[in-house]
Amino acid sequence: IKRIQYFKEFERTFHLSSTKYQYSNNESTIVLSEKGKNIGIALLNDSWRCSSELKPEQHFMGYNQLWNANNVFKQQNTIFNIAVFHHPLASFNDNEREEIETILSSQPYDVVFCGHSHKHEAKSLTSTSGSYYVINGRSAFNSANEQNSRFQPGYNILDINLETREYKIHARKFIKHTGYLFDKDTDSIKGGEENGVLPNTNLYTEFAKPEQSNNKDKNLPNSYSADVHKIVGLLIGKSLYPRPYMFVRELVQNSVDACKRVKERNNSIKPCIAIDVNTTENYLEVRDNGDGMTKSILKNHFSVIGKSISQEFSDSSGHFDLISRFGIGFMSTFIVADRVVINTHSETDGHISFVINDVFKGFNYIEPPTESILATTGTSIRIYMKSSYRPNEALNEAIEYLRHIDGLEIHHDKSKINPPNSWNIEGSHHNFELDSPTYVIKLGINHSPKPIIASNSGFLIGLDLPEIIPYKFPYIIGGEINFLPKGIDFDMSRTKIMPTKKSETFRKEVSVALKKLFRQALESGNPPLIQQVINYLQYYLQYYDNNNMQMELSYSDFYSKSELINLCCDNMVLQFQGRSAYLSDILSSMKFSGLKYIFYASGNRSDYNNIVYQFLDSQGYIVFENRGTNVSFRDAPQQITTQATMQQIANHYQMSVVDINQVPKQLLTEMKLDLAQFPERLAEVLSEISKEHGVKIEIGKFGNLPKASVRNNNEIFLNHDYATFQSLIKMTDQPKDQFKIYLLGILGLPLH
Repeated sequence: IKRIQYFKEFERTFHLSSTKYQYSNNESTIVLSEKGKNIGIALLNDSWRCSSELKPEQHFMGYNQLWNANNVFKQQNTIFNIAVFHHPLASFNDNEREEIETILSSQPYDVVFCGHSHKHEAKSLTSTSGSYYVINGRSAFNSANEQNSRFQPGYNILDINLETREYKIHARKFIKHTGYLFDKDTDSIKGGEENGVLPNTNLYTEFAKPEQSNNKDKNLPNSYSADVHKIVGLLIGKSLYPRPYMFVRELVQNSVDACKRVKERNNSIKPCIAIDVNTTENYLEVRDNGDGMTKSILKNHFSVIGKSISQEFSDSSGHFDLISRFGIGFMSTFIVADRVVINTHSETDGHISFVINDVFKGFNYIEPPTESILATTGTSIRIYMKSSYRPNEALNEAIEYLRHIDGLEIHHDKSKINPPNSWNIEGSHHNFELDSPTYVIKLGINHSPKPIIASNSGFLIGLDLPEIIPYKFPYIIGGEINFLPKGIDFDMSRTKIMPTKKSETFRKEVSVALKKLFRQALESGNPPLIQQVINYLQYYLQYYDNNNMQMELSYSDFYSKSELINLCCDNMVLQFQGRSAYLSDILSSMKFSGLKYIFYASGNRSDYNNIVYQFLDSQGYIVFENRGTNVSFRDAPQQITTQATMQQIANHYQMSVVDINQVPKQLLTEMKLDLAQFPERLAEVLSEISKEHGVKIEIGKFGNLPKASVRNNNEIFLNHDYATFQSLIKMTDQPKDQFKIYLLGILGLPLH
């Protein structure tokens, strides 16, 4: 902090006499005039926490400095603005770096100067919001004995024509062996000099020539025009490729296409594709022994945005099913690339090698390095990444979406890695597989939810995409669907399937897996899995009337309501008369006996409910616990209840489902024993107690109830099967008062 304070005090004192210099403890600005035009320079203070051990996530500067400087430039009507940082932009924490880059590109900043790293770098940076030119310079006062060429002393001169925005950059480096002189920095720039045009969001490319319009007013447009920098920024920006390492997918897709063209000509050839990661040199390379790129392909397709190589072959032959359709995939490499080295070998033109350092600059053709010469036809593309990106991270992400690529090899620092080959059905109890000319389906049924992966020609599209999954398809059925070329329509990012006729047709085709896997599960003898399937069958039955229309649109052959009722009856197991029994068997017994009621109990049952439950069960009625459970679906879980399922079944069998608290009284008549079969003393005393306490007392057999009596409002039942009642019968010859007191105790009534 002291060091910064000393510098800021020096800065303030030094510029006291300058009227164009505005000083602050953070940013400072100066506005210079050149031929009557104002040029703004913002000096940003980003060194408050400068140290050799500073990590990017700890490095902050306060990007409001840029806004403050921009306000000054607006007041001074500057036509060209420069921002000066000490640190390179990549050294800031991710969140603030994105804000800084957005401000620089969206506001009128034209050139950015950076230092700190002591190495030369110059390039145009473009996003969807705008563009600017950034230069990272060497240190003019670094050690004269520095051996590493990248960090030897040097400086840059940037010569700009403000009218045309053309520039010439002179790179100079201290070269000891030439006589201790600053000379052309040929290590950084070929020849030590470079010409170009600064990116400008106000320069547009017109679609039509001026003579194609009858416009005579220069203030009116002649035709539509395009902001090329912004369009390119979109193509290599987050809107199309939200994940920066998606370029690996694009490169591998190009290689797959190249290999398919070779295989089309000679089916006996088995071309290979390799991904090489080198963490030491921070690059990732994709190689193939496909057909390579000819000069014509490079000129008319590779270097033309929007025109893919694959289109050349599919348009001319009409029968190549290729996947790199949009002609912009290679551009995605520049999201992370510091430079790109391309080697290609075709039968027509042999070896061609070139380097791309900047998407807005020219290709630099080179002699192919000996180690890069391809033995057969094919192409290698090596991406040297910016310091903030890592090739091993790119590989890890690539493994997620490179699902089934024929002939793929992966090497990480020369160690071979087995490429992924999972179909997401490992551990499934039963599988369903279906091959067709347009897709391969492999699904399995599991105890727990599992996604359905969608891929296209072996490349991941996404998980659980609703466009191809039937309505309310069970979440316990998972696996993968790999569409073959032209098997499905997807968007430009290849991460979303378009809702077209193809997806509608496919949904119905994949729907057949449900009934087949459910049947296998129900026949498996696996109780947990069977219960999962029964839960889904109950859901489909419970919500049949609500869902039927959507099920018919989404399934080729879904269950009818009768089928669902039969499946539930054949597989649901209930407790019945002391044993487990299938619902279908219980219903057959009830039908034979002419019973028309099905009873249910909810929540905690009272003692009275328990004796009614026991009695009805003994009479052959279905009495069940009404339980609720959630059934998993991809959109949201759905609740089912046993009562709702039984209601559908009862309607089918012309029966009624009744709460156990609402049992018709006539059905409980036989639950009561005739008092005439007991000693007269018992009947006499019970009659007296009933009158004195205003209750009705009955006797019943409730062997499963460990209590002497049960009360339900003003009705009390004595439990004939309980030991206390049997003792009571033996006391009938005792004095009446003594017998009555004992009976009141059993009934839970006070002395009157």
